[in-house]
Amino acid sequence: MKKRIITILVVLCLAAAFMPIVTRAAITPYFMAVNDTLLPFNKETMPFVSGGEFFVPDKVFEYIEIWAVGSDSLEHVRLYKGSKYIDFYTDSRLSVDNDGNILRWPPARRIDSIFYLPLQQVCDYFGLSFYTIEVTSDIIAEQKMYVIRIVSNALINGPTFVGMNKNAIRAAYNEFYAPPEPPSPTPTGSPYIPPRPPEPPPSYHDVNIHLSFFDISAGSADGILDLLDMHAEPGFYSCFFVSGSDVSEDPGLIRRIYGSGHMVGIWLETGALSEYLETSALLFEAAKVKTVIVSAGDVAETAIATADANKLVFWESGQSMDDYDDQSMTLITESIPTESGARMNLFFPCSESAMSVLPGVYLFLRANEYTVSRITETIEPVKTMEKEEE
Repeated sequence: MKKRIITILVVLCLAAAFMPIVTRAAITPYFMAVNDTLLPFNKETMPFVSGGEFFVPDKVFEYIEIWAVGSDSLEHVRLYKGSKYIDFYTDSRLSVDNDGNILRWPPARRIDSIFYLPLQQVCDYFGLSFYTIEVTSDIIAEQKMYVIRIVSNALINGPTFVGMNKNAIRAAYNEFYAPPEPPSPTPTGSPYIPPRPPEPPPSYHDVNIHLSFFDISAGSADGILDLLDMHAEPGFYSCFFVSGSDVSEDPGLIRRIYGSGHMVGIWLETGALSEYLETSALLFEAAKVKTVIVSAGDVAETAIATADANKLVFWESGQSMDDYDDQSMTLITESIPTESGARMNLFFPCSESAMSVLPGVYLFLRANEYTVSRITETIEPVKTMEKEEE
């Protein structure tokens, strides 16, 4: 009888030890992000805090190409990248690396068939870092909440990242954390009207944005092409306007632009037809490219007359980086239209200042589901606001 009582007490103590973990996993005000991606809000991504340590579901690390595989017994999971791995055992509460070293880490937990791993130690082992970002009161006013962001090659800073994802964060908070409001008393016989669901994040897929670049001699064209390569999947292809001197000085860059799927236009510095013909010949010699798309800056009126007389397609530079006082991402994103059917050409020099804001601009366009279309000969050029008003 005494032995039976002791057994029952042990079981109750173990249950009490694990109950707070389950509770925290369900209500903790932390969401996960990896680099520039806010992860889905579900039980496979939500972390919890225990003993001052963050514990994260093993599947979170797969967003950063660190893979997890569990055993059939559900008491062991291996986290690996290449030949480097760690074995976590929830039954013995041990962690062992690929050299057989026993690691003095907080033990992994298994709750509802999900393995939760100690975040700090895993990041240290695989050369990652993480930090928490407080969600500001203008997004969630009811209580403090945080985003845990694992970083290996993030392109934008933490506050900007949270600001760009504020609608998704607010919607997730309302779905998972905000207590439901009790229905108002309804008069007898009146139908009950359920509360409205939270509004989804905005989507501007019917707003068409074109990306174009000029002045490739400014030194950041290769970096801009690298960024565009990263965003090739959603179709972030662009048009690079090049001058005759650009082609002569770096024909390899011209070949890379065209080979990456971007359009090439001609930047007219004098606006004369002879300049277009000379640059066109250089383009064909360098990359076997022919184009009738042209643009210009100070000599726009002359270039427009040349284009009209010779069946060329002239794209006005419109609002470019040069039009902003401090060239900030906020000024650029605030200028992007939201009206259904609107169009805009974002025109950037290949400069360091443009390079510093482009990651945030690209992520803004993706987060708000803008349609980004490549400039081609058959697309009607976007006119500036001044021209449209005339």
